[in-house]
Amino acid sequence: MKLKPKRFGPIRVVFDGADQMRYGVGAGGETSLHPPAATPVDTMLAALGACIVKSMEWAAAQHKVALTPFEVEINGTKSLDLPGRVERLDIAISGRLVEDADLAARLVAEAKSICTVSNSLNSQVEISHEAE
Repeated sequence: MKLKPKRFGPIRVVFDGADQMRYGVGAGGETSLHPPAATPVDTMLAALGACIVKSMEWAAAQHKVALTPFEVEINGTKSLDLPGRVERLDIAISGRLVEDADLAARLVAEAKSICTVSNSLNSQVEISHEAE
């Protein structure tokens, strides 16, 4: 049985240097201190984004550098076959992160490797970074 193609997201998690992350649904627009909960998949995408933000903070602390504000956007793609599941998750990090572009790339790779949520999912997880 083939299922209809479906995309989830985008869900955004914003890091501005404050103690709390902010969450948004869709491209741009308003953010909230509360993760989206319209669907369980939205909540899962928000948890993944929050884990990436925290993992970026931990990686930066290990290198003794401060992060500049950045945003994580997460999109999911549903599998076209059973069982119903999110087959692929795409994470896009936008923002400079740190002055050194090579270090920024290392921080992204380290964050992906230590993110407990992405490491626990049975989905393909891809991550990219684009400095503004």
